[in-house]
Amino acid sequence: MNTIQAIKTRKSPERFNDEPLTRDDITAIAEAGAYAPIFGKVHFTVVDDKDLIAKIDEAGLAGMRASGNDFAMKLANIPGYSAVRNAAAFVIISSKGGMQEMGFGMANVACAAENICLAATDRGIGSRFMMGPVGALAEPSIAERLAIPEGYEPLVMVALGHTDDQPTERDREVKNLTFA
Repeated sequence: MNTIQAIKTRKSPERFNDEPLTRDDITAIAEAGAYAPIFGKVHFTVVDDKDLIAKIDEAGLAGMRASGNDFAMKLANIPGYSAVRNAAAFVIISSKGGMQEMGFGMANVACAAENICLAATDRGIGSRFMMGPVGALAEPSIAERLAIPEGYEPLVMVALGHTDDQPTERDREVKNLTFA
């Protein structure tokens, strides 16, 4: 698959299936993030332990229920709903200094996340850019297990897993492109 095909094919699945990912695939996908155009320092934390994923999902759902956001509260109360969409793994991307005033931290992690999403697509693996469940990572028993380096703040996570959807290249009419 070439880069343009990966861009046009990549789609965020609503739910991943139970098929496991290999460590080789996860490693290759996560490492793609390090090749992003980054101005500053980022750290990648891979989570593929089912128990830790379940704890993050549980904390994410609790956060959604207490958010005061009607849409999030409604979703979190649907039986069987997963805040992390039943992901087999995810890559947490943290920025040194977190959300800086100039926005470099978020720009850096977003660029890294896009590389990760495209690498996953290239390998036939689903990906989903997520910010909502990041708040769950601050729960003390979760934060301790993640061991994110001091001075780094998790800003984004990319959920990974196999999906039952057969991704196809999308055709989109682009109307917001001009030349000056």
